[in-house]
Amino acid sequence: MPIYQLNRSKQLNYGMLAMASQGLQLVPLFRHKLLRVPYTRVVMRTTRHGAAPGAPPCCHGEVAVKIFKRVLIASTLAWLVCALPGGARAAQPATPATVAPPPASSAAAPTASAPSAASGASGDLRKLSLANKPWTGDFDAMLNRRTIRFLVPYSRTLYFVDKGHERGLAAELARDFERYINRKYAAQLAKRPVTVYLIPTTRDQLLTQLNSGLGDIAAGNLTATDERLKIVDFIAPRDRKPVRELVVTGPKAPALASVDDLSGKEVYVRKSSSYFGSLTQLSERLRKAGKPPIRITLLPDALEDEDAMEMVNAGLLPIIVVDDWKARMWAQVLPKIKVRDDLAVSGEGYTGWAIRKNSPQLQAVLNDFYLGYVKKQSVVEYRLAQYMKRIKQIRNNGGDAEQQRFQQTLALFEKYGAQYGFDPLMLAAQGFQESQLNQKARSHVGAIGIMQLMPATGKQMGVGSISVADANIHAGAKYMDELMEKYFPDAHFSSSDRTLFAFASYNAGPGNIAKMRKLAVERGLDPNKWFNNVEIVVADKIGIETTTYVRNIYKYYAAYKLITDAQHARNKAVESMQKGS
Repeated sequence: MPIYQLNRSKQLNYGMLAMASQGLQLVPLFRHKLLRVPYTRVVMRTTRHGAAPGAPPCCHGEVAVKIFKRVLIASTLAWLVCALPGGARAAQPATPATVAPPPASSAAAPTASAPSAASGASGDLRKLSLANKPWTGDFDAMLNRRTIRFLVPYSRTLYFVDKGHERGLAAELARDFERYINRKYAAQLAKRPVTVYLIPTTRDQLLTQLNSGLGDIAAGNLTATDERLKIVDFIAPRDRKPVRELVVTGPKAPALASVDDLSGKEVYVRKSSSYFGSLTQLSERLRKAGKPPIRITLLPDALEDEDAMEMVNAGLLPIIVVDDWKARMWAQVLPKIKVRDDLAVSGEGYTGWAIRKNSPQLQAVLNDFYLGYVKKQSVVEYRLAQYMKRIKQIRNNGGDAEQQRFQQTLALFEKYGAQYGFDPLMLAAQGFQESQLNQKARSHVGAIGIMQLMPATGKQMGVGSISVADANIHAGAKYMDELMEKYFPDAHFSSSDRTLFAFASYNAGPGNIAKMRKLAVERGLDPNKWFNNVEIVVADKIGIETTTYVRNIYKYYAAYKLITDAQHARNKAVESMQKGS
């Protein structure tokens, strides 16, 4: 059931709430299956003039606002789960062991006048257009262009946008670099500062787009592997402790005494990651030793390491591989994962920024930036320490009960997914996000069943009583189909993107998503693609609630797809054996 934003200008019919009286804006906090925090719900009925602006038909005159019991959590939880230290609005309490580094520039240093790529639609459009065009050159030409472009993966650890604020380790370090350049070359720039643009892309496209001239620096915490060094150069300092790629296991993982015990085991990994190469080499060594190879199963490249760890914590995946620092960071808040410091599939890695080959000037400047600021001020260590203190409890759901409910309802999702043109596994994932596939679920505002539909919406769909699972799923699929037909009749979505846009419309309102598609066009993004395109605009203008909602569903979808693929493979193997017997 979507929860919509209530501006403080709206009258509160149930009295002045604590948060509103303190001047805080109430933001949508939906039933986030990853954020298990006690809450109370206050229902605010709209006036005779109708529903709140932007509310979809399912609300039927009610705006439901979840207010967490603690004001601190209520005002910060929407972004603290993902927020990184050093942000414009992030408090940074100093500790005796950790002292905040000074900024890369002095008070007199010039600042960028143009906005970043994430929020540049209302700023200097000429410079933004320049940043989006393919271009290759070294640092001297970048200074002349007053433009340096960072390619970054959209990640809760490295880079994301929340209502116009760019956050993440990569984002913060890129801004440090911008200030450093504008200070060091102030005389040459003559009060026309360099702007650093952060351009989100998927991990599998980071180096491709870098060499194609769509960016100047790839800042994805990439490991400088031999394969990557053939096509790009790295700023990956060797005076830092090497990164180890560790095995991370969940509650359903088999016992592992050494990395050799991965023989014959199923391990999940993105193909674009350095983990894939490390596992492939280990698997080949095991094969040559006469042991079964590792069963490497690929995860979608749209998933980040933290997504995979959440899936392990939920019991949806048994074994993955993650960089040591990131695994330890997220282990603080994912109690069911086990970081195996004794099981490293690679222990000699160095991570850093990638640049195009034959860029000696840029390489020299980046080395100076590292030695003169990042290393000298212990910037990375400081920010990691602060982030570890700020990350909040995240919990996933999963296990046998949920998987059993999934199997019981899959036929219904397949039936109505096919009827209305939605991926049935994605519909099932949305049902899990909404109710954990529990038809008995009832919300405080009266939403019913697996798809958490309001009774009025169910009646409007005319498919029977939504208190029955069949009609509930039918009504949910039909309702989203009507949203798409009404608000996006001329869109050219792929089948998967059509489903993702339907989820976003369900959560934030179809009218709002339609507006975001228009803004995406203005920014040179694809209005028909959700991930790394319209998703970015939605996070910027509406907030991360909707993008997190869609990504959660996508994670469950990935897990369900792995489950069904494995079952189909097993069934096929059984059939083959039966035919041969």
